[in-house]
Amino acid sequence: MSPRIVLAVLAIVVAALAVGSVRLDSATADEGAHIVAGLVKLKTGTMDFFPEQPPLMNSLSALPLALGGYEPPTGWRAAPEHWTAGHALLYRSGYDARRMLFLARLPTIALFLALCFLVYWFVARESGSRWWGVFAFALTGFCPNLLAHGRLATVDIGATFFMFAATVMFLDALRRQDWRRSALAGVLTACAVLSKTSALLLGPYFLVIAIVFAIRRRPVIRTIVISSIAALVVFEAVYLIEARSIDPLLPFRGYWKNVEAIRAWVTTGHERPQFLLGEFSTRGWPHYFLVAWLLKVPLGAQLLVIAGAVLAVRRRNPIVIAMLGFVLFFLAVSMTSHINLGLRYVLPVFPFAFAGAVISLSAANKRAVAAVSGVLLAWHIGSSLLTYPGYISYFNELIGSHRNADRFLIDSNLDWGQDLQRLRLWADANGVDSIRIDYFGGGDIRYELGDRAQSWPAPRPEPLPRGWFALSRHMYRSRTTEAPIDYDSYLAGSRAEYVTTVGGSILVYRVE
Repeated sequence: MSPRIVLAVLAIVVAALAVGSVRLDSATADEGAHIVAGLVKLKTGTMDFFPEQPPLMNSLSALPLALGGYEPPTGWRAAPEHWTAGHALLYRSGYDARRMLFLARLPTIALFLALCFLVYWFVARESGSRWWGVFAFALTGFCPNLLAHGRLATVDIGATFFMFAATVMFLDALRRQDWRRSALAGVLTACAVLSKTSALLLGPYFLVIAIVFAIRRRPVIRTIVISSIAALVVFEAVYLIEARSIDPLLPFRGYWKNVEAIRAWVTTGHERPQFLLGEFSTRGWPHYFLVAWLLKVPLGAQLLVIAGAVLAVRRRNPIVIAMLGFVLFFLAVSMTSHINLGLRYVLPVFPFAFAGAVISLSAANKRAVAAVSGVLLAWHIGSSLLTYPGYISYFNELIGSHRNADRFLIDSNLDWGQDLQRLRLWADANGVDSIRIDYFGGGDIRYELGDRAQSWPAPRPEPLPRGWFALSRHMYRSRTTEAPIDYDSYLAGSRAEYVTTVGGSILVYRVE
């Protein structure tokens, strides 16, 4: 069987996993805000709505909606915040929320698949083997964390794709001294920066790469100039076209607002407590992302990356070192941030780590290495298939039972509100005609469950009445920072009996 046939089969499977798993995902906590921000920008040219985010990925997510004739919700200008406007668009505007979510997620899914193919192409070329390229495609496409966020109308997978693509093309331009590759590197860099402000780290990273090339007596000035001009043109064009403006300074003023909004979060922490290993903090922990990587990346993939890194140090392949260098640089900067809300914040390191590791392993040119790598890849793929459809709540074997997951991490690592629609299906299947819910996420309990749902934020002074109670695992942990007692005591005092976990993130109890 040829590698192209295997690649085609894998692509179909990965696409099916992405589309199939997301169809029952309710709106996650951030999606409504991203979607309405993109729709507002496309329909009105208002660029300062949702000031924490640059425009590109918001607009791409909203593009299918704009083309389909959807309009921002009435009164969006008066909404107290973009989260409120996003909720109004999905659940108060008369549109089909599930259809809107599916349409808005399609551009992200397309970019996720494009990332998988780009990793395949890059590794196949650098290793000289299409089979190793297929290996890298599988490692990327079946990664539960990339699958989790490669299906949502958010910015993380867009930034990941464009940062990796820009790096691949910049390295190519420096090596080949081709002006077209230099221009494309600039275009992709601008797209990355317009997707998420963390992509600004490409600047110092590219500077270091250029210095290394210059030390080796390779020309770099022409590539830098052409890339910079192309990046500037695209940066200006995206802002000015969307804003319907001819003011050349508007993009820089707009982007500075993005930077300032994010800088406040990164330097001072988040307004709500963040969670790690049973502790809460508003300012985060330097080791947060390392712990999240250790617990949420499949162990097979972790061993492959470690083996690839060890071989890279021994062989000193410059391309592999560039890939793994980005991983170390991005993680080092991220460890100084006070925003610790999920592994998704370092999602860009994944394709760099996977591509670098596979190129390094391919250079070993030993059957034993290939055989062991194949076993680890099979473990990785198996972990992904067994996780379907709950990719957001994936944890590896190090936590023991998945019932332990919320002892280690919450928020977008576990419970981002994705399982509300699955709770409705569970309630339908079990004849539940009334249920109290303490829910976290971007969904709407009345939209999904109608009049049988009652919001019940707890713990509260009175115990749970008789009947059904559903509890988001994020709330199960985070409510303890604001309630007089913890949830365990409240549930025990109410004599609530655990029944099941829906979709990995919603606990269901029965009170008799």
